[in-house]
Amino acid sequence: MLKSILISMRPHQWYKNFVIFICIVFSNNFFNIEKWVTLIFVFIVFCLLSGSHYMFNDIVDIEKDRLHPKKKFRPIAAGLLSKKIAIVISVSVMLLSLLLALRIGQLVALTGLMYLVNCFGYSLFLKKYAIVDTIVIAVGFVIRAIAGCCAIDVIISPWLILCVFLLALVLAFGKRRNELLIAKESRGCLSQYNVQMSDSLLNLSVSMFIMSYALYTVSVRPTMMITLPFAFFGIFRYIQLVHLNGFGGEAELILMDKQFIMNSISWILFTIFVLYGRVI
Repeated sequence: MLKSILISMRPHQWYKNFVIFICIVFSNNFFNIEKWVTLIFVFIVFCLLSGSHYMFNDIVDIEKDRLHPKKKFRPIAAGLLSKKIAIVISVSVMLLSLLLALRIGQLVALTGLMYLVNCFGYSLFLKKYAIVDTIVIAVGFVIRAIAGCCAIDVIISPWLILCVFLLALVLAFGKRRNELLIAKESRGCLSQYNVQMSDSLLNLSVSMFIMSYALYTVSVRPTMMITLPFAFFGIFRYIQLVHLNGFGGEAELILMDKQFIMNSISWILFTIFVLYGRVI
């Protein structure tokens, strides 16, 4: 049962919560150990929050998940974890997470509550509507980024928040494209999409992300222009893998791609050098 509970909380998708750390990098606090410790606790809180939501979402989608070639093996859909136990675990973890968030700060607890409201709205109503579903997902990423800022009391450029939102849209539309190809019946809103539409929305999101990141580097931090080739390659590599290898369905697979990993490390190193070169 413990294994089924852990699998239902999808720890392999907790990497999405790393967006919380964007604030400490771009607020010139990278070498502040105290703020790192605070953000690590916030990261744990949002891993628990997102894990409890994944479990709740599996309860809501149990019938449709059974029609999906991969999701049908999830513990709740496969009958390895009962709905009653899953509901109790999900609610308990949510409450525990909010209590932990409150210990960190009231604003962190508020953003955690906002995240849950966003998640519940998605699972119960909003995922039924095409385009709205992806926007709600992207808002969830923005809330995570804001939680990090609230936790260490910093303000970062709105351009970066916009980039987070647009990058999340890219991932969401990439996932929808993959679902249209392999299991259209597994999600209600997919009847309102088609592959051509998802490709258009994916390309539009990529274009807006590239433009937003470029404008951020030009208008806010001109020295960050040196990172543009790495940012562009990263997003283009993702699109390439979506079309060639179907990575859209499981975006975390790109973290196993050698070219993407090397490019990401290069982007991180150049970013740290630009922002903290004098300090180092």
